[in-house]
Amino acid sequence: MRHYTLIAGLILVIAGAAQAESDNMAPPAKGHDFGHHMFEKMDADNDGNISKEEHEQGLQQMLAKRRAHFATMDSDGDGLVSKDEAQAAAGKMRDKFHEKRRDCGSETKK
Repeated sequence: MRHYTLIAGLILVIAGAAQAESDNMAPPAKGHDFGHHMFEKMDADNDGNISKEEHEQGLQQMLAKRRAHFATMDSDGDGLVSKDEAQAAAGKMRDKFHEKRRDCGSETKK
């Protein structure tokens, strides 16, 4: 059981990184890194600060995305992610990522 939990956790981390990369295929502009992007997303009122409430709201949004991702990996809906389910989900994410890259490449050639 610990093995499956570890695999599921690793896939969540990898999926988060892949999604962050696929959400914005273009490299960030100079001076704009991932941390800056996350800060801007969490600063809901654009006052240049993140309040405790904004931080909590941002965490809840991230948790909701992770829960949805877990549900996607749990293809049989039993509340567990097996090694086979994790590998299948990783393959689907990889295929989707490569498809988006191909689509971005074909759009720039037009």
